[in-house]
Amino acid sequence: MKEPNEAIDIDERVTTIVADVFNEDAESITRSTEFVGDLNAKSMDIIALLAALEGEFGFPISAADVRRNETVGEASDWISQELDARDA
Repeated sequence: MKEPNEAIDIDERVTTIVADVFNEDAESITRSTEFVGDLNAKSMDIIALLAALEGEFGFPISAADVRRNETVGEASDWISQELDARDA
């Protein structure tokens, strides 16, 4: 199980990446921010996001994986689970 500070670190890293990809202020991005509803994510945005997340976390992420997670928090939780599974 991840320590609370590790989960926060993943949240912060994902938030920073999302803010960079969507040219938003990181402070305006929350766990409940929706990629499509709030950030108006398009296909090219999803591709840029998955490339940035792959680079940051070091494992392959498909566009379907990104689309399956509707919010920043869901994406962060999914990445945390994937990292845990890879460490097991």
